[in-house]
Amino acid sequence: MNPMKNQNVCPTALSGSLDNSIRRFFQNPRKLLGKYIKPGMTIMDLGCGPGFFSIEIAKMLNGSGKVIAADLQEGMLLKVNQKIFGTALAQQIILHQCQNDRIGIQKKADFILAFYMIHEVPDQVKLFNE
Repeated sequence: MNPMKNQNVCPTALSGSLDNSIRRFFQNPRKLLGKYIKPGMTIMDLGCGPGFFSIEIAKMLNGSGKVIAADLQEGMLLKVNQKIFGTALAQQIILHQCQNDRIGIQKKADFILAFYMIHEVPDQVKLFNE
């Protein structure tokens, strides 16, 4: 899962392609996830990138529940932090940096989103077992 070892990981420098109005039109988080996300839930956004889904999921929780925004790259987590800093969403979104070979989260989640990231993981069986 290390971006230096796995060239399939989308670099932080290209994060703008992961969070834009064109993507929002075709992959609207509320339309895709709205029927699965309920207030009070703990949601893990695995491979959160710049927060395209994490931020919208937190809004869908209506102030109740948590989003664990997990990513391998510190740069992606910094992008999420920049977007939520000083807002109420900062209290709902927990930023977690995964390790090179494991997610490393022990907290139970009610829903796990792994959107556009499985192909970036070198050992997918290990990912799903964790």
